This record gives sequence, structure tokens and C-alpha cells, in this order.
Amino acid sequence: MYKEKEKSYAVIAFVYYFISLSGFLVMGIMYKNDIPCYFLINLILIIAAVLTVILKDKSLINLGFSNKKIGRNLLAAFSVIAVSVSLAFIVGSLPANKILKGTAYFLFYIALPEEMIFRGFLQNYLFGLKTDRKLIFIICALMFSFMHLPFQMYVNGNPSFSYFLESAPQLIFTFLLHLIMCFITKKTGDIIIPVSLHFALDFIQEVLQNM
Repeated sequence: MYKEKEKSYAVIAFVYYFISLSGFLVMGIMYKNDIPCYFLINLILIIAAVLTVILKDKSLINLGFSNKKIGRNLLAAFSVIAVSVSLAFIVGSLPANKILKGTAYFLFYIALPEEMIFRGFLQNYLFGLKTDRKLIFIICALMFSFMHLPFQMYVNGNPSFSYFLESAPQLIFTFLLHLIMCFITKKTGDIIIPVSLHFALDFIQEVLQNM
């Protein structure tokens, strides 16, 4: 995990990222114009990332998966998820079916893909850059921070530079979150625990907003 690679890996990472930014911009425009299938673009981007790694590496390691500590990591991850969902049932006001749908949505559509793409695919492939390792982590943290801006500015009805300024606290948070998740990934050997923590952050925030 996070080992030096050929330059071609970094090229693939940057090409994929800028295609993704364009995709999220199109998603934002589609959302603004009430085109319901906008989410399909994100699904295509997720599939493209997974296929790129599988076809190039013939392995899941650069997606953030390993079998070294899988038992321990799965146990810790399931515990985090179980506590989060239990909290939703105990303190939340949402009905059970919405809690379960929300669990599936935040786990399999948000947390798992974003961890695979940013803590797995992009962060690993950026090690094709022949530069300082710390700088490589910083570059990917910046990429993670700015990824959602093109879509969110349309969701919030403010597709302008002022939205960038308004989003500064969130950008700083996501920048630091990437670095923390990379640290956990490096220490645990895979993205399993970061997936559960990412899920918990988003899911509990949603629960609290609906109390």
C-alpha cells in the first residue's frame, strides 16, 4: 500500500480525476435542470475506477484491499457500522425503512466508493509521481477536497466563486479527513476501517439533521 510506481500510474490518476471533475459538473447541471438520472454518471465513474485498477494491476491492492488483517479490520468496521445504525434507531426520528435505505446508500454509494477511489485508487496511483511522499498525500488531499465542488455548488444554488469561499471550512475538513484516512489505511493495511468511519460521519450527520 502506497508504494512507488511508474510515471504512467500518475498520468492515469490525473486523467481520471479531471474526467471526474467534468462528470460532477455535468451532474450538477443535470440536477439543477431536474434530470433524475444524473447519479448514473457517478456510477460510471466508480465502475471506471474499479475496472482501471483490475485491468492494469490484476489485483485489488490499489483499490485499498488486502487480506493481511482482514478479520480484525472487518470486526472493527462492523462494530462502527452497528453502533451508528443502532444510534439512528435509538435517537433518530426516521422510520426503520428509511434508516435501512440510508444505511445502504451511505455505505455502498458514498463511503465505499469514495474510499476505494481516493484512499485506494488515486492515492496509490499518484505514487507514480517522482516527488516527496508527503507532497503526494497533500496533492490527493487537495483533489479530494475539491472533488465535490462542481456538483455541490449547483445543489446549493450558487455556481460561482463565492461558493468556493463559503465552502472553505468544509474544504479544510475534507483535506484533513483524507490525511487521517490515509494514515489509518496505512496502519491497518486496507480501507475497511476508513470505509466504516466515513459511513459513520455521513450517516450520523444525516440522522442528527432529522431528529
